[in-house]
Amino acid sequence: MATIVLLHSALGLTSHVHAWADALREDGHVVETPDMFGGETFHDLDTAVAFADGQGGPPAFVHAVASQIRDMDGPVVYAGFSFGACVAQLLALHRDDAAAAVLVSGLITPEWIDGPAWPTGVPGQLHRTTGDEWCTADEAAALVAVSDGALEDVTYDGDAHLFAFEGWHEYDAEASHRLYERMTDFLASLD
Repeated sequence: MATIVLLHSALGLTSHVHAWADALREDGHVVETPDMFGGETFHDLDTAVAFADGQGGPPAFVHAVASQIRDMDGPVVYAGFSFGACVAQLLALHRDDAAAAVLVSGLITPEWIDGPAWPTGVPGQLHRTTGDEWCTADEAAALVAVSDGALEDVTYDGDAHLFAFEGWHEYDAEASHRLYERMTDFLASLD
């Protein structure tokens, strides 16, 4: 089973992320859910993104996560939702313990990163809806292209962004279930 650092979206460490962590733990994985915002949560995505960007965006939160996971052993899967996916990508790029990365509805395009945008030899998945304006097909294609085949782009019909958050207005039960199946199959393949 995998050791996973599961990072929250710009909404903060909400019940949505806790539910995903609990489901992955039930599968036998060790899951840590660092709180990048010190308990701050939001109910509106635009306000949440403005807050995160005002703090310096994804790069500003890498150290906060690293300080909360310093005692973790072994290879780690860095995973995250939306904003958290961007932080997970950066952690996978810069930490030697990265075994894989799972990005859900978020990424940093190669043009925004100095140096490589995907870690050499690290497998990953990007899960997104085909019409997500926050994580577009062009952005996904650019990241997949520089991954040398290590990153799989997994798409779901629709245009929802936080489609995997049960109770959120964009929730898509079918797509969320398929995401869970694809993600757990991927995690099992790492053993």
